[in-house]
Amino acid sequence: MVKDAITDKEAPLKKRRKTTSNASSTITKVPAVDIYQTVIDYEEAEASSRDPEKDKELFRKACDDIRTMMDEITELKTKRSEDSKGEIIGRRIKASLLFVVLKKLNRLEKFRTKTSRDTMNRVKQQVDSYHLQLQNLLYEIEHLKKEVTKCLQFKSKDEEIELVTVEEFYKEAPTTLSRPEVTQTNPHQLKLARLEWELEQRKQLSALCSKLQTAKETVGKEIQTKKERLDNLTPRLKSILEADAYREACDTLMLVSVSGDEEEARLLKNTKNEEKVVEESDSDQEDNSERDKRHHRKLSRSDRLEERKKRLLLRHPLTVHITIKLKDGNSVQLSFHYLMNLHVVTVKTRLNLENTVHGSSALDLIAPNKLLSGLFVHDLGLDSPNVANNYQLQHLGLNCFSSYISELGVPYIWVQRVAGLDFMGARTAEIMDGKSDSVEPKTSVSQASVESVMRAVRQRLKARIALCKQVQALGELLLSST
Repeated sequence: MVKDAITDKEAPLKKRRKTTSNASSTITKVPAVDIYQTVIDYEEAEASSRDPEKDKELFRKACDDIRTMMDEITELKTKRSEDSKGEIIGRRIKASLLFVVLKKLNRLEKFRTKTSRDTMNRVKQQVDSYHLQLQNLLYEIEHLKKEVTKCLQFKSKDEEIELVTVEEFYKEAPTTLSRPEVTQTNPHQLKLARLEWELEQRKQLSALCSKLQTAKETVGKEIQTKKERLDNLTPRLKSILEADAYREACDTLMLVSVSGDEEEARLLKNTKNEEKVVEESDSDQEDNSERDKRHHRKLSRSDRLEERKKRLLLRHPLTVHITIKLKDGNSVQLSFHYLMNLHVVTVKTRLNLENTVHGSSALDLIAPNKLLSGLFVHDLGLDSPNVANNYQLQHLGLNCFSSYISELGVPYIWVQRVAGLDFMGARTAEIMDGKSDSVEPKTSVSQASVESVMRAVRQRLKARIALCKQVQALGELLLSST
């Protein structure tokens, strides 16, 4: 029955196809047609025009018919008669046609489902658009409510200004500004006039404030200038007081002077980085066939070594002389030299005696190079107190520091302390580890040592002169006795 219903509906289509085929046979050229797309369009149109309820009933009926066909085929297979084979084939064909109907109904249902989904999505998008518009309108409403609230709560700044009283306003303000004939009857105009008068007064006060500020800055600059002038006087006063303090601490019998090239010393002071000894190593392997060239290189190497030696043993251009006098007229002059690359201070001694000393023993006692030896315990001045100097000299292939004492002076430890240098303790360990190239001079070290050192030098000079006189007298006595 389902087959008959479908056959009845498809009969006009078959007739049309036959008619079309007959008509097309007379045409030599057939336009290209997409049959698949044509069938899809036809089924879409058919799905739109057909009633889904009727298709539903047709689907159920087709399923029932297929179920019935299956039962009949099963029954015929159990009978196994001669006519059953033909009937089974016929029922298979009918069942296959019913499956075709089910496929078509399935396609129609798929299309209806797709159409329903598209319609639902379109409607959902429209609903979302309406909802967004609603949210925007609600936001606008809230914004307008806030603006209205702000307007209702607005307070003008003029309400916070403390204006002069009305009586004072009419008394002080000019009539061109107060306009009594208008403001006395109009509160708004009175408020505007009072505000204008307040503005005028504030302008006058601002001009006065600027004038006073300018005067204040001028006075401040004068005060700063005078303060800087007083600050510049402070170092000079300090140096004067220090010089006077040294004179009072020692006595008038001690004289201090400085000699040397001041211009060169000033240039050295302005130089930020001191020259460092250039360490170079030359290879001694030469070709035996080039003796002349090798001899020239040896000479140049010796010259360079001598240049490095001079640079390492370079002294500061200024020399400090301290002359210590005795009441009997004898004196000793201490000349202090600073070795800039070895970072130590040396001293050279010179005696000025009133009476001539005779005798080798007496002269040996007051020899300048031995006079201050052992002034303090274990301070013989035979080696540099800066332990780094030995490595510097060895690196250049030079002798130990004691070989240059006659040329440079004696590096006593008390000399270093008078100059403010302290190579003892942990500071020496730092120099040995290479953490520091030199010891920075400290005023506290010098102040703690100057008085005791000068006293010791004076006592040593007195003792040696007295001993020298005794030795000289003893020698004269021995000569006279012989």
